[in-house]
Order: sequence, then C-alpha cells, then structure tokens
Amino acid sequence: MPEQVAAVPEWQPGAAVPEHVATVIGRLFAGREAELRRLDEALSPEGTASGERMARAIAIVGAGGVGKTRLALHWAHRNARLFPDGQLHVDLRGSDPVTPTVPPEEAVRGFLLALGTDPRAIPAGPEAQTRLYRRLMAGRRMLVLIDDAPSTAHAEALLPGTTSSAVLVTTRRHPPAPLPVPGAGDVRALHPDRPDVRVPHPGGPGARVPHPDRPDMRVLALEGLSEQEASRLLVRSAGTTQPHAVRDLLRHCAGLPLALGIVAARVAARPHLPLDTLTAELRNAITHPTASDTGEITGGLRAVLHAAHLSLAEDAKRLFLALGPAPVPDIGVPAAASLAALPTARTRTLMRLLEAAHLVIQHRPGRYRMHDLIRLYALEQAEPASSAAALRRLADHYLHTAARGERTLAPQSEPITMNPPAQGVDLTPLTTGQDALEWFDAERDCLLTLLRWTADQDWNENTWRIAWSMDAMLQRTGHVHDRVRVWETAVFAAERLGAAAVQCLAYRRLGHAHLQAGDHPAALPALRRALALARHLRHPRGTRPAEPRSVQRHLIG
Repeated sequence: MPEQVAAVPEWQPGAAVPEHVATVIGRLFAGREAELRRLDEALSPEGTASGERMARAIAIVGAGGVGKTRLALHWAHRNARLFPDGQLHVDLRGSDPVTPTVPPEEAVRGFLLALGTDPRAIPAGPEAQTRLYRRLMAGRRMLVLIDDAPSTAHAEALLPGTTSSAVLVTTRRHPPAPLPVPGAGDVRALHPDRPDVRVPHPGGPGARVPHPDRPDMRVLALEGLSEQEASRLLVRSAGTTQPHAVRDLLRHCAGLPLALGIVAARVAARPHLPLDTLTAELRNAITHPTASDTGEITGGLRAVLHAAHLSLAEDAKRLFLALGPAPVPDIGVPAAASLAALPTARTRTLMRLLEAAHLVIQHRPGRYRMHDLIRLYALEQAEPASSAAALRRLADHYLHTAARGERTLAPQSEPITMNPPAQGVDLTPLTTGQDALEWFDAERDCLLTLLRWTADQDWNENTWRIAWSMDAMLQRTGHVHDRVRVWETAVFAAERLGAAAVQCLAYRRLGHAHLQAGDHPAALPALRRALALARHLRHPRGTRPAEPRSVQRHLIG
C-alpha cells in the first residue's frame, strides 16, 4: 500500500525564502581566485560562453584544514543573488571525531523543516521524505550546501533532483565513481588553473556520459594556499611587515588556512612580540611531540595548535580541553560553563577569547563549535579523569534544564525522581512556556545527540530521564519522528536497566509516539508490552484476574 503523506502546501514564486546557510564566519579570506572562478563557471545558471550546459553540482575535495568549508561559504555568500529562492546548508559531521555523522534521512528532514514543512506532514519512510523534498525543490532556484560529507555517495539523498538548483558539497574523500544521483552526467575534476583540462577520475576514465535531463557532478580538488596567498593573508590579518619572519611562519603552516588563522590571531594578539619568538615556539613543538599524538594531524598544524594551547590562561586551557570530548555538535555558554565548572560570565569571556584565537567558531549568535582537527587535538590532550567529570556535568546540565522545561510545558505530568546536579553545573532558567520552547529549539540537535551518546556509554539512567524530559517539547512542536527515535532509545536503555517500571513508561511513550506519527501497526506491540508490564507491576504473582477495559485504557493512556 502506498505511504500516506499529509498534504503539503506547494511552493509558489514569491513565497518565503529559506535562509539556512550559516552566517559568514568571522575569519579572513584571501586568495582562491582560480577556484572561485571555477565555482562561478560550474554553478552559474547561464553556463559557459560557448553554450555548453555546465555542472550544477560540484564537490570540493581536500584534506582537513585546507579551507573547503571556508571556500564554499565565501562563494555562497558572494553569489547569493544567483539563488533568489534561498540557500540550504547542512553539516554532516563526516570528519568529527566525537559526534556521529548525520544520517541522510535526518538531514533531509532538516531541509524539509527549513522549507516550511510542518513536522507532522513529514512522512515516516526515508524514500518518501526524499520524494517530498525533491517535489518541494522542483522549480526553485536554490543553493544546497552539503558540508563535511563522509563521501559524495552519502549526499545522494540530499540532491534536489532539479537543474534549477545548484549543489555544493565539501568532503575529504574523492568520489570513487560517478555519483548515482538524479542529475549525475559527467564526473570531472577541474584543474583550478586550466578549465579546459579534464583530469581523469580515479574511479574511471572521466569520459562524458550524457544525461539530457540531469545536471553534471564535478570535482574541484583543493590544496593549500600558495605561498603568495598565504603571505597576503598573514600580513593583512596580523599587520606585520617582516618578510623573512613571515616566510618562516608560513613554512610551519603548510598553506593550511586553519593553521594560518590561528597563527595570525596569535600575532595580532601580541603585536609587540617578535615573530622569531613565535617561530621558535612552533619549531620546539615540532621537535618535542607529545605522547598522545595520533598522527592524524600534520606536524605543522600540530605545532600551531600546541603553541596556541600553551599560550592560554589556565581557565581558558581548562575550557578548551573540556570542549574537545563534548558529544554535542555545538554548544552554548551555559552548557560550556557546566563542562568546565566555571561561572557563566567568565565562560562567556573565555569563549570570546577562544574565538579570537581561532580555536572555536561562533557559527550562530551564542553557539560555538570546533573544527574537527582542533577538536581532535583537544581530545588527545585532555586527561581522562577530568573529561569524565566534565561529561557528567554536561549530561546533568541538559537533563536538569530539560526537566525544568518539561515541568513548565506539562505541569500536570507526573514528575520522576532525579539525583541533584553535580557541583559546578549551570542550569538555564526556563520560567515560561516560551522560554522552554526557545531553549528546546536551540538545543534539540544537542539533546538528540547526547541521548544517543548516553545510551552508547551505558548511562541508561540518564538516557531514559533525558527522553522523559524532552517529551512535552517533542509533542508540542510536532517532531513526531524524533519522538519515536527518542523513545526507541529509551526502551533500549530501560531493557538494559531491567527496571519494569521504567520499561513500562518507555514502551507506553513509544506506543504513543508511533500513534502520533500515524504508525498504528508499530504502536500496537509497544502498547501491549506496556500493558503486560503494568499488570506485572500491579500483580506480580498473577493472583488476580485481568484488569477491566477501563483500567487497561488508563494504563496505556
């Protein structure tokens, strides 16, 4: 039987324009003129001067720290006028050493929400979600930016399936074969200085395979900045005029914009310190590697990170190292304060200092995240005992703040028992329903990621309590598919705990979640299990007859 999908309003020209691409990161950008020209030609709606229909999808491929995301965001903002119907952006976290990669179906749901779809109207099946996404994208002139994909194949479900929109992918992995998407006709690598040269694709000869109704997917291989570009960026950002010292610094940065940004920030913060001193620090870091080095970070970048880390004040070091293992995609100031057990006001100041040092990125107002290589370095340097305590505080912050929101949104709900939060935990005050909904909206991705992480860590008491604390928010906002996944995870945790009362609650809420999502066949076994557990809790020896129907309805309702 075909899947039933709730009615979704059709988009019309002139409707609200989604602005989902991250704001311009406050980092300097220099060079890349050849690469920008290639992106202009590949993603331009007009195509080439010769009339050849150019690619409407391109993957920027390169090593970590080479500037793929920075280039993509710079081009997207510079060419926003080409996409009057808006831009969509998702970070798939394909290289993140802590948080899991975003599944394609989750990213598609995020796009559907950004396009104005009511959460209740999103179908349950991934294929149906993709079909709905492509139907909504039909005829729109939009840019879809898929950042940090683990592979181009992982991005297949996110491609809009229309030549009216353009797709920009960043990834570390070169596509092994032509991308099997609606629109993959020609997979070519573009040499940044020779647009007429078609580099043979590593998975095939690179020959053109015509698909008249589909756009082409191309590959732009990105390397480090040239010495001239890197020098211009460093001189402009740091204001130095010592050419020999600049060249010495550049050798340690290896043309990586990530390393250059950190070095430039240090020079700018200490304008009276000779550059030779900083060069000596980098040289010393290279010749004295730490025991925790994993080899995944290049020597020059590691030296830059090590010198920047050592230059921090003690409480800034403490915060920096606590942020590395945090199993959330981004973080706000109260959660960061809980991680490091620092006052909120001081944490806010320290986050700004880490941002100025280019060790964290404020990608949205009040929300910070780390580049995955910086996170990996912090993860390597953190002490296990300190990290474990910090992670307990982080879990307590989210659990107890979410529980406040639950009590605010559903005061009639029966409370659950919880241990007090650990010392040093900062809790966000949620005094009104609007406060709670705004907090949940900002923290939903973090709560979902943390929930899965606690289950993976066997922190089962935290897992089911976080699920309970999120329930009123998920019901109120209509995130029915998230609610199903949350209670599936809670059931898993409850089964491992072996506590019948917790299992009864988890199965009952899971059944209700399936009902809210319109999946009655899936709801029935969960509700039957909840009823059986409830009977066992009332009469463990089975000495009484079955409950009347009215009591059964109470137990499962």
